[in-house]
Amino acid sequence: MGTKIQRSKENRHRKNQTFEKNGYTESSQQTHNKYKDTFGIKDITLSNKQKDFQDVLRDNILTFVEGPAGVGKSLAAFHYAVQKYMEEPSTQIIVIRTPVEAGSDKIGFLPSDLKDKLEPHFSSTKLLLETLLSPDKVQADMEGRYKRIQFLIPNYAIGATWDNAIICIDEAQQIQPLIMKLLLERIGVNSKVIVMGDPSQVYVGTKDRHGMRDAMSKFFQVDDGGELQALYPDIGYFKFEAKDCMRSDIVKTVIEAYSKNPVK
Repeated sequence: MGTKIQRSKENRHRKNQTFEKNGYTESSQQTHNKYKDTFGIKDITLSNKQKDFQDVLRDNILTFVEGPAGVGKSLAAFHYAVQKYMEEPSTQIIVIRTPVEAGSDKIGFLPSDLKDKLEPHFSSTKLLLETLLSPDKVQADMEGRYKRIQFLIPNYAIGATWDNAIICIDEAQQIQPLIMKLLLERIGVNSKVIVMGDPSQVYVGTKDRHGMRDAMSKFFQVDDGGELQALYPDIGYFKFEAKDCMRSDIVKTVIEAYSKNPVK
């Protein structure tokens, strides 16, 4: 009897093996498919580091988070945003990103309207939101009357005030300092801003980027222990390390190697 019970537990364990896909985990591939087209937040498993990050988000209005690729900062940020979004029908999710291309490799002029031109730059974010909600829900709220989910580039922020919104400024290391100032001045009533970036990933060969670092120098100071301390209330900071990478071990090695010998 004991052997049968043990084998049963082992079988259930194998069936419930978690998998990684696009930086998130679920109990099984079947669970992902089962909830693919239903509304509501998917039941994902966050790491302890991601949960700590979300605690910082809850305690602050403006939060800066930095970390290398694959650590799950975007997943944790959007998971938090989606929770607030589903709790309060008036809350919007606004994603802002500068549409830059990597290095000197350019794909040239793209025909069609603005929506089609911006699609490639927001595709990974849209996929992440579809994972947390559903493709139908995301599409409906992007195109609905109130457009509760919006993907914007900084040019369209001039003159705007964002009330009742979770504003995610993604790839913030690519944004110019003055544009970052403009974006942060748009924060309205009952809104939060999450500034996400990886300072090591500046793909544009210009010196006028690094808006994230510039902004952080305005809101924080380094204490005697080398830690960042906020100069103002309601300002938070969180940092992911290479060891927090949720991708393959070789990616951790790549991140570590480049952190020791940055690209010049």
